[in-house]
Amino acid sequence: MFGRILVALSSLALLHSVYAAWSARTTAKYAGIALERRLGTQVPTEVAVEAIASFVLLVIGILWTAPPLKGVTFASEMSNRTVDTADAGLGLANLRHRGAILFAPEPVKTA
Repeated sequence: MFGRILVALSSLALLHSVYAAWSARTTAKYAGIALERRLGTQVPTEVAVEAIASFVLLVIGILWTAPPLKGVTFASEMSNRTVDTADAGLGLANLRHRGAILFAPEPVKTA
């Protein structure tokens, strides 16, 4: 429950920081003010800090509420299947290849 609240609040904070950055840049543009470059961006420092903090909290909330990872090994896949279902897929394998056509000697061209 706390993770979902954290995701919701940090999403709102991130949206607010985006709006504040847009508002600051638009206001500075119309007022003819050149914004200083701080923290690698031309938005006010408090807006950049808010954006970074809300993004970090959003990632923490998403990781907290995410379900556990599933196994991706062959053993974990075979724990859900029987041998009969695993062997049934081999009937669709195409064992013919185009090597004889691709690597055949080229015919000699006569002029």
